[in-house]
Amino acid sequence: MANTQAQFGFQHIGFLSGGAPDYQLNSNYAIQSTYATAILQGTPMIKSAASQYIIPATGTGNLTTIVGIFQGVDSTPVGSYPQFFNYWPGAQAGDGKAHIIDAPNALFKVAVLNTAVPATAIGQNIGFSTGAGGTTIGAGFATYVVDQATLTTGATAPFQVYSLFQGIGNGSDPTTPYNWVVVTFNNQRFRTLTGVA
Repeated sequence: MANTQAQFGFQHIGFLSGGAPDYQLNSNYAIQSTYATAILQGTPMIKSAASQYIIPATGTGNLTTIVGIFQGVDSTPVGSYPQFFNYWPGAQAGDGKAHIIDAPNALFKVAVLNTAVPATAIGQNIGFSTGAGGTTIGAGFATYVVDQATLTTGATAPFQVYSLFQGIGNGSDPTTPYNWVVVTFNNQRFRTLTGVA
């Protein structure tokens, strides 16, 4: 059955063999209160080069050192009280405390931009595309996808293809566009040998 386009960001589904299945979120990252754009679940995050804050990764991500994947935030809306959001809604009364999956052995399910990623790509590194923008309705899922045009054996791509999606139904056909794959971090803060600026 041919796949249909479905974008949902990087969805955490487990860990590599030997990784502790604790599903802990690291909450030691901050989003600047004045950051006005929504940040949605499943968004790859990077450290801002100009400050201590984290921001969404943009572009195709071929040379990007990822901090982790955004899963929600504790923040204070203007005129309200601190609360948890599944997504960063935009400028707030104070800095947000982001919840990030940054375990270097985490696994994520993600959709492919268009042309199918084949089984021969398992083990190769891959970049991403920001997708179509996402929605803040419900859980607020991002539309980030991996970009099959960025498959490489080079070291700098942020993710590595671990396997093809083994489910049933949409995303499971590796011969048609928009299939789903499972990736792990490659060029990530705790996996890279160079410091993060």
